Amino acid sequence: MVDNGSTDNSVQVAESLADKVLPIHTGSISHLRNTGAEALGDVDVIAFIDADVELAPDWLQQGLRELATASLVGSRNGATPGGAWVATRWAAIEAATVHSDSRIWSQSLLITRELFEQLRGFDEDLPTGEDSDLSARAAALGSGVRTSPAMSAIHHGFPTTVSGFVRRERWHTRHPGWFSRMSRKSQSLVLVGAAWSALGVLAVTGAARGNPRPALAWTAASLAGVPALGRVAGAGDSVPDGFLMALWAGVRVSRLPREAWYALSHSAGGHRRSEHDG
Repeated sequence: MVDNGSTDNSVQVAESLADKVLPIHTGSISHLRNTGAEALGDVDVIAFIDADVELAPDWLQQGLRELATASLVGSRNGATPGGAWVATRWAAIEAATVHSDSRIWSQSLLITRELFEQLRGFDEDLPTGEDSDLSARAAALGSGVRTSPAMSAIHHGFPTTVSGFVRRERWHTRHPGWFSRMSRKSQSLVLVGAAWSALGVLAVTGAARGNPRPALAWTAASLAGVPALGRVAGAGDSVPDGFLMALWAGVRVSRLPREAWYALSHSAGGHRRSEHDG
């Protein structure tokens, strides 16, 4: 176990159960995970489990079964039973929207030691999104990356309020490069949201010039689109699900200008380096 500064009795509990507890109070989450993996020694499979995740009794058994035909496996976690609607609905949305291009979250995952070493572990320069990055790099190598509903787990750390949900999404997108680490389906949803927001800007501009009809039509369509977006999520509760999906997309749309600037400058920097190296 790696402890990164807990203030309760987690270390004492861990020491009574684990073979080794590593207190590490500095460094990125990727550094903590990599350090823990290195301390395991000669093993064939590595499990990463966050402190706020509760595994089903057969989680490991199910995961090892999946690793017979894959190299990186995990699942979407459920929320705390009887918890706040924000947590419950977002957990349901995450589970319902899993697809073949989905990333594996590091809240609870299994990976072969061979693949982990081939990827050189998690990227320690990333303050967040290290799991999406690991999944993307694994998929690019042609390694089997698979989500398995059979690997049941509960994540007790889902946000319980709307403001907490927004803060978490802003935290996930605070570091440039988040867009490229998303799955193609998620990228498409954000780009559609950006296009719809651009139409809204045009509609508001028209209203400012004395023509309110486009703005009224855009507002009405946006309100009607909330339950439609919830139905797209497919988790079974269209209005609250659509509301959360709209917030999720809205945070990312607001970050897109900075993200685009980062992508352009990063690409230009790469060009300059290539020309210099040549």
